[in-house]
Amino acid sequence: MAGRAKKEGWFKNAGILIKIRNLWRFAISADDRYAPVYNQGIAAAILDRMNAAHPLSQATRQPIHLILIGTSGGVQVALGAVPYLDKSLKPKLSVVSVGGAFDGEAGFDLADRIYHLHGQRDWVDNVPIVLFASRWPWSVGSPFNQARQQRRYTAIDSGYHTHDGSNGYFGTAIVQGQTRYIDLTLQQVDRLPIWTNPSNPPSNPPSNP
Repeated sequence: MAGRAKKEGWFKNAGILIKIRNLWRFAISADDRYAPVYNQGIAAAILDRMNAAHPLSQATRQPIHLILIGTSGGVQVALGAVPYLDKSLKPKLSVVSVGGAFDGEAGFDLADRIYHLHGQRDWVDNVPIVLFASRWPWSVGSPFNQARQQRRYTAIDSGYHTHDGSNGYFGTAIVQGQTRYIDLTLQQVDRLPIWTNPSNPPSNPPSNP
């Protein structure tokens, strides 16, 4: 019992450290003082990994549909990299947010599609809606609200998810029958139209979150 309690305590502490790390990355990526250098560095890292897997030749480059998938504060980081990736590759850019936190500024004016999956019990998902003016409904000229009006942003109810843990988006707890929380997430991501023809507008109307 003591060993099990020690193990659970370690996992709990590790979870807290991960949350702090995600918050720190979010804060840097959204801060105008540090964001240009940090986000450009993230974009450069993405390009390096792409080149390592499949070298990109400037002379023979084919049109690219680049899909960025992030969770929590990582979504802000992905969106922050969008302007630099757009400048380097001129790709079609889709961003998939799985319980993501974002300020509604970076990346929204250039991304072709943004899909935001949010759980019914994820309170972290609601914090940026209050904190950032770009997410407020009456900020009609903000990049976030412009993307909503142009139907480039779609919010999707992913189910009874919490932000993290066994009931989170990648949790292995059972929801019903044989279905786990992670299965619900994968089902929603698999249904997104980006895997077929990303040029078609989403069929769902823009929603408020």
